This record gives sequence, C-alpha cells and structure tokens, in this order.
Amino acid sequence: MLNSHNNILINTYIFIPFIFAFLLGIFSFIKNPIYIRRITKIIFSIIFIFAFIVHTSIEDSSFSILTINFIIDDFSSIILFINAFIFLIFSIISKTFIQKSQKLYSLSNLLIFGLINIVILCDNVNITLGSIFWFFLISFLLNTNFDPKNKNNLNRKLNINILILAICSILIFYDFARLFILNEIPFNFSNINENLYHINNSSIFAAFIGLIMLISKLFNFIPFNKNEAQRNPLIAASNTLTNFILGNIILYKTFLVFDYLFYSFEQYLTIYLIINFAWFTTLSFNQKNLIQITNSTLPIFLIINIFTLFSFEEKGILTYTYSTISTLISYLLLFIVFAILTNKSKSSDLENLYKISPKNRILKFFLIIAILNLIKTPPLALFTSCLINLVMIFSIDYDEILTEITPYILTIGSFLISICALNIFYKMLIEPQNTPKNEMKLANHQIITLSLIITAIIIIGIYPQYFFNGSF
Repeated sequence: MLNSHNNILINTYIFIPFIFAFLLGIFSFIKNPIYIRRITKIIFSIIFIFAFIVHTSIEDSSFSILTINFIIDDFSSIILFINAFIFLIFSIISKTFIQKSQKLYSLSNLLIFGLINIVILCDNVNITLGSIFWFFLISFLLNTNFDPKNKNNLNRKLNINILILAICSILIFYDFARLFILNEIPFNFSNINENLYHINNSSIFAAFIGLIMLISKLFNFIPFNKNEAQRNPLIAASNTLTNFILGNIILYKTFLVFDYLFYSFEQYLTIYLIINFAWFTTLSFNQKNLIQITNSTLPIFLIINIFTLFSFEEKGILTYTYSTISTLISYLLLFIVFAILTNKSKSSDLENLYKISPKNRILKFFLIIAILNLIKTPPLALFTSCLINLVMIFSIDYDEILTEITPYILTIGSFLISICALNIFYKMLIEPQNTPKNEMKLANHQIITLSLIITAIIIIGIYPQYFFNGSF
C-alpha cells in the first residue's frame, strides 16, 4: 500500500487532467486560441513533472480511490511517464495543425489523457472497459469536429468499436464474472488468478478470447484493420498512438493473468500474429500516403515486441516494456515529421511532396533521423530494440516447427521494412523535383518538439540497461 504522501501524489495525478478539463470548459471567457494553447502547454508541463515524480518516487504498490483498486508497477509507471511526454509533445506541436476549435482539441486531449491513465492504473475490469468506451466516444467527437466530411465513415467506425467492445464485454462477463458478483469479490485483474480454479474452463476461455479481441481491435489487427487517412495529420497520429498505448496496457494485464493460456495456445497465437505480420509487411510496400505508411509499419514492430513475451520469463516482460517504449517514441517522431511535411506540401501523397531546399538543413536532419531510425540504424532506439528483441526471440526453446521458424520470419520481415524505409528515403529526399513557392522552414516550437523526441530516441537507444535494471 502507498504511504499518505504518495497516496496524495498519485490521487492528484489521476484527477488533475479531469480537473483542468473542467476548469478549461467552464471558463467560457477564454476563447483566444493563443491563450488556450499556452494554458494547455502549461497544464501538460505540470502533468509531465508530476509523471516524472510518480515514476521516480513510487515503487510497486496498490491503493484505492472510492473503493476502486489501482496498482502501480514498473510497467505502468514508465507508461504513465511516456504517455505524459507524448501529450506534452502534442500540446506543443498543436499550433501547427489545429487552426480552429483549439478549446475542443485541448479539452478532448485532457480527457483522453486522463482516461488512458485510468486504464494504465486501474485494476478493476469494469472501470477499465468503461474507460475504453469513453475513449472511443471522445475520440469520435474529436475526429468528427476536425473531419466533418468523413462523418458517415466515422459514425460507422464508432458503431463498430462499440459493437466490438460490447461483444468483448459479454465474453468477459458472461458466467466468468458471476463468481465475483455472487461472492462480492471486486472484479479486479489481480483477483482473477486467485479464483480461476472456481471457474469452469469454457468461461475462462471465453473471457480470454474477449480480451484478445479487444487487444486486436486496439492494435488494428486483422480482421479489424482499416487504414483510413484522417485529414488532420496530428489527429491521425494521436488516434494511432493512443490506441497503441491502450492495446499494450490491456495486453500486459491479460498476459499477467492468463500467461498459462498464452502458453497453451502459443501455436494458434503465433499463426495469427504471423498472418498479421505478413499482411502488414506486404501492405507497407504498397502505401503511397505518409500516414498510412506509418500505420502499416507500426504493427510490424508491435508484433516483434509481442513475441518477446513468449519467453514466459521476467526478462521477456522487461524486453517487451523496453521495446514498447522504443516503438512509441520512434513513431511519435515519424508521425510528427511526416505531419509537418504533409502540412507544408498540402498533401500526404509521396508523389506530391515538394523537394526540401538544400538550405533547409534542419528539416532534412530531422527527416533523415526519423527514417534512419525506421531503417534501424545504430545507436537509435529501433535498432537497439529490434536487436534485443531478436536476441530474446532466438533464445526461446520452441516445441513446434512453426514456432521454430518464427524468429527467421521476423528477421526477414524486419529486413524488408528497412528496405521499405530506404525506398521512402529515396522518394522523399532524392526523387522530388517540385519546389515550394515558399521555403519549407521549421518554426521554433517545431524545432524544440523534434529535438526533444530525438534526444529521447538517442537516450533510449544508448541506455537500454535502465529498463532492465542490470538484468540483461
């Protein structure tokens, strides 16, 4: 349990985004977008400082708020910190992409950020699923405001999301949750292991399938994958990265509870992951839209990350944690660089991009670092992450032929993505002939934002031992 000081700290951290969102909402006299952006940057700077204090001062422990149980451990602590960093970056860079409805964007970001924090920390299954429902709803409202022409597709997407969440909830709650309800046991992830022997196997399997379905939806895996190009590149980046964070949180909690089912069904899960891996690798070579390229290559790194869990050792969880952080920060850089280029070229199509002026060395530098990281060039984060992942995956003792060849499939796929990234490098930096009427210069806030992310990528790539506590 937390001591009183830490309890106040973590309680404040959970409620602060909702309090700030409420205050920003009721102060109707704040209408100037410049003031709203400044206030939002200050808010997320305060939150980031809070996240750093939480990460460095609170060890593994549990606490309750209104009888609802919350748990903080190494994984949730670092994800909280990274989540705060990502939303701080969004608040700084929003000046470039959010020209209208700045207040709605800031309010939505605060609420989405708060909901993600609840999913990260909350041990209660009901609250977790409820938070994901509100996440879907607020994301829908945000998307429709910035992409009204695509409202019919967004309505359909929301309906599908709610339907999938409802099916997953039915599978999780039907019969499986009855034991907890009848015995007045809180339906917490941490309580499931202790009570599994009281529940019949079919109900356990149904709940497991429900959670796997939800994870697949959040990761945009087959059959839920639909690559829709959001008109606002910052909103597109936010959609992908927040879904990625939520998917990894649910996967982590599911693995801790049902690790024996992951082991029992390793063969089937491997087939499912390899099908997705092959699909997204093929898709990556056929994409011409910058945002769709990032959406196609992200699941490939994600799947490689997931296979480290199949070691069923603590070192595998540490590797998974490190590679998740590396992937998140790397794609944050890639999304924002591509978003800036899309914004300046007025198109996200590779064929329509303007040639970057030789004088604009700063923009070229950021673009080159983003693509070199995707190529997996040392000592950047994706290189270190993929190297550690593959070493871990090759060290696993496999029982079946398919699982034995899986490391080789992942290595070939990783190499193919590097080739894809080289092709992007050529298409963006060498091939373009058209030059913009106005030189593509970066604003100060863009330079600061990209510099912060690149610094994080280099630190993560050079010092992986921080994540492994010297055990790797």
